[in-house]
Amino acid sequence: MTLEIVTYANKSQGMFEELVNNEFAVPIKVLGWGTKWNGFSDKYKAMTKYLETKNDDDIVIFLDGFDTKINRNPNNVVELFKECDCKVLVSRDPRMVGKTLSKAIFGVCKGETMANSGLYMGYAKYLKLVIDEALSLKCEDDQVNLNTICQKYDFIKVDEDEKIFQNFTPNRKKIDTESIFVSYPGSLSVGRYSRAIIEYSQFVYMYILTLLVLGLAFFPQRQKVLLPTLVLFTTFYALVADKSCTIS
Repeated sequence: MTLEIVTYANKSQGMFEELVNNEFAVPIKVLGWGTKWNGFSDKYKAMTKYLETKNDDDIVIFLDGFDTKINRNPNNVVELFKECDCKVLVSRDPRMVGKTLSKAIFGVCKGETMANSGLYMGYAKYLKLVIDEALSLKCEDDQVNLNTICQKYDFIKVDEDEKIFQNFTPNRKKIDTESIFVSYPGSLSVGRYSRAIIEYSQFVYMYILTLLVLGLAFFPQRQKVLLPTLVLFTTFYALVADKSCTIS
């Protein structure tokens, strides 16, 4: 059995340099360097190829390349993982956009708990099973797929106690934590926001469309603003937005 920490990054951005040059001198294997970004599933595609090189009982930790920091020395991470009595351990999502909207977009993993696809670990054999199944789904969003699959398998657990993984919301960034790996809200960049609009608008399209139509019905005096907005939004959704998770 071996342990390896892996990330996916096609370029240096956000907290990438701090992660790969961490204060604990922990080696980080980088997947996808220099490749073109095609969507969130790129991370899973790179991971499934990488896992083919590992033995079944090897333990692999995946960390988001742009938002993650190694907060404590991970020398006891295998022991903590085995205490969880699972084959795959995923991090808990902090639901930055609110409980109802987050649940509507991503679904849940166990009970009311949502898994975050940015931080996870497990035995190579079981990670490959999960990731291969995620890639077989038509949805291109890795977090939606992870929560869907999480409901299916008992060997997947969420790090509820956040001993290994912790994801922060913007208002909790300054809180001290004993978690080994911590992830902060996405680093600001035009590229990341553009990607988010393209990839996530599919989940809120009907809500926004309904609001615009109701606005036209109840506030006809605002037609000069609402009608062009409706046309632009509908055109953007039809021609640009990802629809892989919402259209059969």
